[in-house]
This record gives sequence, C-alpha cells and structure tokens, in this order.
Amino acid sequence: MFLGNSRMNAVSYRSIDVPVEGGNLHVGVWGNQGPVIFCSHGITANHISFAGLAEQLAAQCQVIAPDHRGRGKSRGITGPWGMERHADDIVAVLDQLNIETVDLLIGHSMGGFIGVVTKARYPKRIKQLMLVDGGLPLMDSVPASVSSEYLIESVIGPAMRRLDLTFESVDDYLAFWTKHPAFNAPFDEATKRYFEYDLCGEAPTLKPGINKAAIISDTESQLIDDLVARSAAAIDEPITFVWAPRGIMNDAPLYTEERLLELQTRYPNIHRCDADDVNHYTVVVSSAGAVQLAEKVRRQLAA
Repeated sequence: MFLGNSRMNAVSYRSIDVPVEGGNLHVGVWGNQGPVIFCSHGITANHISFAGLAEQLAAQCQVIAPDHRGRGKSRGITGPWGMERHADDIVAVLDQLNIETVDLLIGHSMGGFIGVVTKARYPKRIKQLMLVDGGLPLMDSVPASVSSEYLIESVIGPAMRRLDLTFESVDDYLAFWTKHPAFNAPFDEATKRYFEYDLCGEAPTLKPGINKAAIISDTESQLIDDLVARSAAAIDEPITFVWAPRGIMNDAPLYTEERLLELQTRYPNIHRCDADDVNHYTVVVSSAGAVQLAEKVRRQLAA
C-alpha cells in the first residue's frame, strides 16, 4: 500500500498505468486541455514532487508526470534502467495518451538528464526543455576508481541512506526529514504530500518505495557515462536552465557559478533563469518553489 493518495486535491487529477518493458508505469495527469507539459522527477523522487506545480497550471495546461521505473508505484518494473530507458518510457506514455508532441518537458535533477536524452533521442516529440537544477553535466569525467555507490553517497547522502531504513509511521518518516538541512519543519502541504506518497508497505515497517538497484544504474547513466554530454551537444534549440541558489544540503549550489559559465560556453543555447530563496529540493517540492516555477513556465509558454 502506498500512502498519501487521500491528500491529493488537484484539479482534474487522475492516474493511469502505461505498459512498458518490464511492467506498468504509473502516471499522474492533471488537467485535460491546453499546452502539454511533461514533468520528469529526480533520482529518489516520485511524480507527486510536481503536484504543487501541476495544481498551479492544471486550469490552463495538461500536466503529465510518471513515477519513473524503480520509483513509487512503478517500483516493481524490472530493469534495465538508465536515461535511454526512461526516455523510451516517456514516449510510451505519450503514445498511450495519443500525444504527438510535448510543448514543454520539465526535468528536475535526474529528470533533467532524462529530458536532455529524450529530446536528443526523440527530437520531434519534445518542443521545449526546461531543466530545473539538473540535466547538464556536473563534471567532465569521473575517475575510474570512483564507484557508483561512493558517487551517490557524496552527491545525495541522506536521501540515499533512507532506502535501507524502515519507519514505524508516517510521523516517524516526517521526523526523519526534519533532520535534513534542506527542509524546515513544519512542512507545507505540498512537501508533506510528497513525503507521504514516498512510503509503501504497512506500519510499523514502512519503507520508501524505491528500488535501490535502479538508483545505482541511473547514477552511472547520468553522471559516469558520456551519454548526457553527447545528447546535450546534439540539441540545437534553446534550453532553459532554472538554477537553485542552494544545493542538496541547503548550502553550496549543486552547479557553481564557474561550472555554469563553462557549460554556457560549451552549450550556447542554454538560457539561465534563477530561482529565489530555494534549494535543490524545495525549488520543486515546496509550495513556494512551485509558485515560482509555475510563473517561469507561463512566461516560457507565452514566449
């Protein structure tokens, strides 16, 4: 049993299951008219991370967001994983919904890397890309001596360690997150819903609904392989990059100013757009972040 569904009060929200290789992909859909926006979540996240944003936009747009394979209600899908497999899953969702072209794909963190690969792999299916604090190479190369597990621990730390824990109750899980520097308790409604949906099982042995093997494989695909860099280089159209001023631990940003300058030189089609007073997580999962991001989306669609 997954928790959190009872808190969903979005406009015209529904969920569907889409057959993909290895199982069924669980997908949330908000709204039913206007521009099509596809949202791709982070490496240990789920589609409810975009619920606040979707509720801001659902009156004017159709917003689609899956639980990527290995996460949430798509946790049972078998491998292989990796950015190319996630890109194929996105196209499977579009085909199931009879959508030829997405007006805007928004990718947060790992979802940004998926977005870049999807655009390069299926250029006619995605009109515009908005990368939210992810999607661009974090480093030019990873030493061969660095394992995927070490890289994951150094980048996302506590978010990964929670996968080996069990929790007696939802409140116990929320208390775990109050210790994470990226979040301030009490949580707002959007953040609380996201955490609640993250759990599966029955009390007192609730666990995050995430397949750890998928996390390791996807880390290799997005950070160690050169797939993302090659995909970004193949995209000629403008790409919006939304930068969060604070990072995963609510301290230094994930992308430094120096790194962003390097990337903008390498990929001159990148247009930077800064978010205010948020970190790598709250730029999407908090109510304040969702309001900011929704306004950026409206401006981009209008342009």
